[in-house]
Amino acid sequence: MTTKAKNSYYSTQFFIGLILLFSIFIISYLISNNNFSDAAIWLAASALGFTLQKSRFCFASSFRDLFLFGSGQNMKGVLIAIGVASIGFVGILSWILPSPLPGEYPSSAHVLPVGISTIIAGTLFGIGMVTAGGCVSGTIYRIAEGYVASVVTMIGIFIGTILLIISWDFWWDSLISNESKIFLPSTFSLGYGFSLAITLLILVGIYILIVLVESKSGISEFSINKKIEPNIKSFSEKINENFINIFSNSWSAKTGGLGIGFIAIIYFLFHSPPGVTGEIMKQSMSLSESLNFSEGMLKGISSLSGCLGASVGQGLISHTFVSTIGVFYGALVSALMAKEFKIRTPNDPKRYIQSLGGGIMMGFSASLGIGCTIGAFFSAVSSLSLSGWVFGLSLFVGSFVGTKIIKAIG
Repeated sequence: MTTKAKNSYYSTQFFIGLILLFSIFIISYLISNNNFSDAAIWLAASALGFTLQKSRFCFASSFRDLFLFGSGQNMKGVLIAIGVASIGFVGILSWILPSPLPGEYPSSAHVLPVGISTIIAGTLFGIGMVTAGGCVSGTIYRIAEGYVASVVTMIGIFIGTILLIISWDFWWDSLISNESKIFLPSTFSLGYGFSLAITLLILVGIYILIVLVESKSGISEFSINKKIEPNIKSFSEKINENFINIFSNSWSAKTGGLGIGFIAIIYFLFHSPPGVTGEIMKQSMSLSESLNFSEGMLKGISSLSGCLGASVGQGLISHTFVSTIGVFYGALVSALMAKEFKIRTPNDPKRYIQSLGGGIMMGFSASLGIGCTIGAFFSAVSSLSLSGWVFGLSLFVGSFVGTKIIKAIG
C-alpha cells in the first residue's frame, strides 16, 4: 500500500472515531466504579454496535432480501449468530439451572410468554421493520451513520411504545397473563443437549432452504480476487493493513453473525441475553407518566424477563441504558472510522411517512412481544424459548406483507 493510499484512510472522521474508540474504555472504567456488570455490558454493547454497522447486519434486510431479490446472504449471518449464541447459552443455562423441572426456567434468560400476542407482535414488527427500512437495532446504527429518516423511525418507535403502554392493561388481561413460558429443556423434558440439537438442526434446515432459494433465483456468493502486489510488505505496513481491515473496511454478514453470536454470550455471562428496547421502554414509561397517560408500574411487568422486564426499577445508568446507548456509541465509532458518517435525507418526502409509520408499528409490537428482533427473536431462540421461533415465523409473515406494501407504494 502506497503512502498516498494509506493517507486516504486517515481522515478527520477516522481520528474522531479513534478518539471515541478509546473513550469507550474510559467510560467503561467510570461505570465500573458503580457497577462492574454494567461496565462489561457497556463494552459488549459497544462491540455489538460496531459489529452491526461494520457488517451492515440488519434483521429487516435479511427477511426483505429473501422476498425481493431471492438473496439469503444476510439471513445466513443471522442463522450463524443464533447457532453460535445457542451453543454458548446452553453452557450458561445449565450452570444457572442444572436440572430444570417441568415449568422451571432461568429467570435471566429470554424465556417469554408465547401465544397470540407473540404472533400479533411478530407480524406487526415484520411489517414495520420492512416498511421503515430497518429493525430497531438497524435504526440505531443508521442514526449513527447520519440517516435522518432513521431519526424519524426512532420517534415513531417511541410513539408506538407509548401507545402500547396506554393499552397495556388490555393486552395483559386478555392475552399475555394467560400465555405460558415454554422453556424447551424443561417443558417437554428434552434436556439441554436434545434442545440444542433440535435448535441447531432447525437452523441447518433453514440454511439449506436459503441455499435452495438462492439457487433458483440465480444468486451466488462471489469474491473479488485482489491483484497480488509484487513488493514485500514491511511489518508496519502489515500492521496498518490489518488495522484498516478491522476498523475501516466492511465485514461480511457471516463474519458479523459470528461476532454477534460471541458478543451475545458475553452479554449473558455478565447479566442477560442482549436486547436494545429496554431503555426505550423505560423512557417511554417515564414520559407516559409525566403526560398522565399511565399511572405507575404496568401490570405484571415485574414477572417478565426480556427487554420489558429489564426496564423495571433502575436508575439512569443502568443495564438498559448501557445496552441501548452502547450500541449507538459503538456504531458511531465504526461509521466514523470507516468514513461513512454523513447527514443523509430522503429524496422522496413519503419516505418520512414510511419511517414514522414503520417505527410506530415496531415500537408497539416490540413492547407487546417483550422485545424486538434481537430480544424476542435472536435472544429468545438462543435461550431455548419456544416464543423465539413463533416470533421469528411471525416476522417472516409480516416481512412478506411488508415487501408487498413497499412494492405497492414504490
